[in-house]
Amino acid sequence: MTEVTGTSPRELKVPGLRAQMGDWVYYIGFLRFRDVSERVSLAQELHASKVLKDLIQREVDESVHSQSIKRYLLQQDQRLFNALVIAVYGGTPSWAELKVDDTGKLGMGPLPVYMKGALGVLVFDGSEKLFAVDGQHRVVGIKRAVAEKPELGEEEVCVLFVGHSNERKGLQRTRRLFTTLNRYAKPVNKTEIIALDEDDSVAIVTRRLLEGYPLLKNFTSIKKGKGIQASDRRNLTTIVTVYDALDKYFGWNRKDWNDFKKQRPSDRKLDEFYKSAEELWDGIVSEFEPLRELLASTPEEEISFRHRNRNIGGHLIFRPVGLLMVVSVIRYLMAEGKTLKQAISAVADAPMSLSEYPWSGLLWDSANHRMTVSGERQKVATRILLHGVGGRIGIFKTTADELRAEWAGIIDQPKNKVRLPVWKN
Repeated sequence: MTEVTGTSPRELKVPGLRAQMGDWVYYIGFLRFRDVSERVSLAQELHASKVLKDLIQREVDESVHSQSIKRYLLQQDQRLFNALVIAVYGGTPSWAELKVDDTGKLGMGPLPVYMKGALGVLVFDGSEKLFAVDGQHRVVGIKRAVAEKPELGEEEVCVLFVGHSNERKGLQRTRRLFTTLNRYAKPVNKTEIIALDEDDSVAIVTRRLLEGYPLLKNFTSIKKGKGIQASDRRNLTTIVTVYDALDKYFGWNRKDWNDFKKQRPSDRKLDEFYKSAEELWDGIVSEFEPLRELLASTPEEEISFRHRNRNIGGHLIFRPVGLLMVVSVIRYLMAEGKTLKQAISAVADAPMSLSEYPWSGLLWDSANHRMTVSGERQKVATRILLHGVGGRIGIFKTTADELRAEWAGIIDQPKNKVRLPVWKN
């Protein structure tokens, strides 16, 4: 482990590199978690106003994200962070340049001019103030993790140090850096998480299904987003929809589910999840003839497009919202005591054509030939489906009368003009 040393309790000597981008000169080094915990504060220093300082402090302290980072540090052996950006002001920090003169001996030739003076040691005398411009939640997570497990204090995190002036223009400059770093930071999209995450059991099972389950291997779009593109004539659904459906199925009514997905379970548990996912899809395919037709076809036959008809909407299960509804209702019915086979059979009794009642007008706009899906419409449609196949909508703390009123409001009809269908006795 590389050591950050000090000749006094408050002095720090940080090995690093000096670099420049735009008009920012910055230094790349690292700090031990212990030093982060003891010396780095949050970005409330960017504001003179106590109200704004308190707002920043409260938002980070109350954040679920910083708590999840603490758990990550405590529980994940293969842990790694991207760099913190730390602003420095006050004190007399200095840069001690180190000369590199062995490049000739190594056969590298002379160093380029821009590399001269880049390597050195950044020395803090202890009177400086250090605060996180980017990585506040990581800082809080580190502090909490070290408090609970002090031996983590010897671990190291990469840091970018930038100079800061506490005058008006300096505050403006650093606040601009704060917002710029957050504005232009691109979060990893959900498709990338599903493709790469080695801890999330749902992502792992989703990948296994796409690699080995014939229907999903041959007829799942891996393009970004949950929605199936209008030009897609081959695929049943999207990788995000497969993930979301399994997420609902496995995680239903588990309060610890989000935390559970952050830690890779045992291979045995993953095999159990995969077997359960296979059984779910086997059951759905066996009850829905269009899926059996699709499974027996080749992508070039474009069976999916036939069942996702632009003029009449097509089959509910060939739409992402429909597949999510079907899996959700299956899970609700199983929670009421039905077997998987019984639950799928019950759902299969419901009408699946989007042009039929009750989906026409609620999920399908027949006049404009398009889906009309919003969170509210999907919620109501799922409850209508559950009620219609004999499930109890009381799980949602609502009544049939209240559901009718909500449905009527969405489709702009008098309440007495809508009726809740029943397809399963």
